[in-house]
Amino acid sequence: MNCDSYSIRDTTISFIDEMERGPKKDWLKHKFRHYGYFHRIMNMLAAEGFNVQQDPDVDKIIRCDYWIGKRGDLEFNAQKYPNGFKIQFFQNVVYENQYGGRHDFNKLEKMPYLIRLQYQKYMNRLVNLLESLADVKNTTKPRAKSAEDRIKVDLVYGWHRYKNMDFDLHDLDGKVPEDAICYIRDKNGKEIRNGDIKYFRNHWNGYLMRGRVYYRANMHWWVIINDHEIMLADNSDLFDDFPSGEPARIAPRRTPEAYKKHREELENAKTKELVAELRRRGLKISFH
Repeated sequence: MNCDSYSIRDTTISFIDEMERGPKKDWLKHKFRHYGYFHRIMNMLAAEGFNVQQDPDVDKIIRCDYWIGKRGDLEFNAQKYPNGFKIQFFQNVVYENQYGGRHDFNKLEKMPYLIRLQYQKYMNRLVNLLESLADVKNTTKPRAKSAEDRIKVDLVYGWHRYKNMDFDLHDLDGKVPEDAICYIRDKNGKEIRNGDIKYFRNHWNGYLMRGRVYYRANMHWWVIINDHEIMLADNSDLFDDFPSGEPARIAPRRTPEAYKKHREELENAKTKELVAELRRRGLKISFH
């Protein structure tokens, strides 16, 4: 049975109206129930001391769906739409984006301590009001504190392989993923099992990386680099260290063909041609 739901990500709460989904012939004029929830929340924030108003930077035609508010250094912007609404809190005291904290990533992390306490206070009141107005399900993903927790969150909330987080990732060690099908072979054709230690090269910088692998989906495997860092790698990128103890694979040389041809021409050139080339480059050549 469908149920309305909400989730909190960073400093943004999103409400999804599951009960009134479906095609609406007059959805532009339809009065969805969650529109009432939205305006009740705006009234509550106004009563708490926020200066709440429609967003003046939005065109008048759609301005009734866009709202902003400010109380001291804590601000928010909100939007309602036929499928739900979202409210995002931010501040403009500490920010990186040139256009202000509203456009920053990791808003909660950047919030000064006292502003963060205010945000938590009003977010809690907002959630309590929402839960009193409707039968809603909290689908917020838990914040992962370690690399293993990040993989567990992905398996539970991203791929729904488990009902909750109450399992040990190490229970998967040594097992071949049943749904991996043809993606259980590494670069050398060796079978990959959850918990194996594998090497791969970072696609961005070419550095050799090493970590413990767990299957995600399709050809992708999560690789635990350290206690807090994970990366994705394709099964065809993974390999074992050489049995001889050599430092794994060596990246192939990628010398441009034009440069190689130029080197060959210089090697076959006569002395006068070499001198002319050096002088062309601005070097002073003298013979004694």
